[in-house]
Amino acid sequence: MFSIAAFSCLTLLSYIFILLKIPVLIVPTILVLMLFAGKPIAKAIEKTNTKWNKRTAITLLVFILGIVGQMAIISPSGIFSKSGDMLFWSANGHDGAWHIALMDEIRRGWPFQNPSFAGERLINYHFFSDILPAMIGKYLPVSDVTLYFRVFPFIGSLFLGVSAYYLTKKLSKNQYAPIWATIFTYFAGSFGYIVTFIKNKTIGGESIFWATQPQSAAGNPPQIASDFLILTGLYFYLSFREQKEKKAKIIYSVICVVLFGTLASFKVYAGVVALGALGIAGLWQLIKEKKIDTLIITGISGILAAALYIPNTSGSTAFLIFQPWWYIRTMIVENSRLDWIDLELRRQFYLDRGGIKSILRILEYEGIGLLIFFFGNLGVRFIGLKEYIKTNVFIKSAIVISLVLPLLFLQKGVASNTSQFLQYFVLFFGILAGISVSKLLSKIKHTPIRIVFALTLIAIMIPTQIGLIYEFYKRPAFARISEGELGALNYIKKNTTKDIVIVTPPYNQYLDLKQVTPNIWDWFDTSYVAAFSSRRTYFEDYEQADIMGYSWRERDTIKKTIFEGSETQTVQKAFEETHANIIYYPKELTPAVTPEEYGLNKIFENDAAEVWKSN
Repeated sequence: MFSIAAFSCLTLLSYIFILLKIPVLIVPTILVLMLFAGKPIAKAIEKTNTKWNKRTAITLLVFILGIVGQMAIISPSGIFSKSGDMLFWSANGHDGAWHIALMDEIRRGWPFQNPSFAGERLINYHFFSDILPAMIGKYLPVSDVTLYFRVFPFIGSLFLGVSAYYLTKKLSKNQYAPIWATIFTYFAGSFGYIVTFIKNKTIGGESIFWATQPQSAAGNPPQIASDFLILTGLYFYLSFREQKEKKAKIIYSVICVVLFGTLASFKVYAGVVALGALGIAGLWQLIKEKKIDTLIITGISGILAAALYIPNTSGSTAFLIFQPWWYIRTMIVENSRLDWIDLELRRQFYLDRGGIKSILRILEYEGIGLLIFFFGNLGVRFIGLKEYIKTNVFIKSAIVISLVLPLLFLQKGVASNTSQFLQYFVLFFGILAGISVSKLLSKIKHTPIRIVFALTLIAIMIPTQIGLIYEFYKRPAFARISEGELGALNYIKKNTTKDIVIVTPPYNQYLDLKQVTPNIWDWFDTSYVAAFSSRRTYFEDYEQADIMGYSWRERDTIKKTIFEGSETQTVQKAFEETHANIIYYPKELTPAVTPEEYGLNKIFENDAAEVWKSN
């Protein structure tokens, strides 16, 4: 667990060195930490006194299968086809491009700009999960693609399992509870497969009830980082409460402050949940024990979180929108989810009718929706309900906060982003379910019955995981960057200065070239040019710009003028407004007015793309 705390500490130190414009100190800092940490880590390993037995073998197997399952979601992306194209599955073409572009931006140094919205500072985004990959890529000969799609997903998946295992070990004396908690963390899914089986005889439906399950978190670096950091934060908070010596309490309190204070910069939803739960635990301690040490940790952590997060936000941008019950309503009526229109029509009928009986009927329907939402998202984790009653105030509060907030609020930009609160709801319930199952199994005396019960439980929890991987691989890659385009982008990277700005074609959502694996620009609007040229672009990726609160429509209009306009003077004026140096485009998206007509020079051309530069 100290390795995970070191991950958070190194990220914070790296950020401070970047702010001070001395990132070169990151390498010696790591070496010094390794030097001082080597002996304590060796002692800790020696104390574990691990013996090879059945329990050790099961634990190792759970970790191997869990990590492989999570890596299978992200690691195939970024590989090359036989023809030299780079392939992407699922949302990795979009998310991967954004994070790779952001890693390059971080390496440039402070202040950070938005790499796909040139000239504007980076705001309203939690970028801490990109700092260490960026720094490693800066000082070691490892590609960003390898770091993003393979190295850090492995580290994240390992840390997720480790944090679940050791936190549960601290919460329960049952020797099998940590194993079961890790199983629930890696493999347990929702009951969405029941819905998909009824509807079309398939298994899947991971997020039919809205919560994305932890097994797919590897595809979202900020998410998986926040998952293992919030579990580790709780572990060290409980360790802090156990300490009697003043020096030990100070050490553990500092670790807690770093973990909880940086959490919002990894994932703001996790920061809200963790600091909220810690504050409630502090108030409970004050009332029950007349002590304020937890509140002090909460206060200092909150100050650190604010110091890190607020300077990178836009004060005029609203984060949340009050819209109660939206997730339950859409879960019921959307065709891709329950598609239970009849229940919604009944609710509306009684809502219009009025009266006491109608109100009772409405409450009945709303209750049905809430129960489906609650148990559907949890899946077999509901077995941890009894343990919830017994658990500590932090976990109770975290579960309530992460469940209630999305039931009341949406996020500006992409409304459904607040569903990410639910990931901590299912994450903590997975820990409690692991403890509950271990207790149940310890009460079953007959080994065959115990084995049947365990296998049945696993069979009920894993269909969404199996369905997720099946859906992932049953079809060709979602998107590709052609070998020719990669060559053009690499030319820009090697033959232009870092301060140039690129104008790219506007995204056309109606374009469909009917390719089995479409070009990435025919699939969705992404930051792929910024990512693979290592240069800022005038405007790419409208969805990311929308989430972060940028006013992007004017830039989109200017791009359309440059590529679709027919009058040379109008196009030239539009290009000058961008203050860009280069126009890049795949040949299928050649502009109506060629850049040569308003004074640009062609500096690169192949069978896939053209690059034009201003004088």
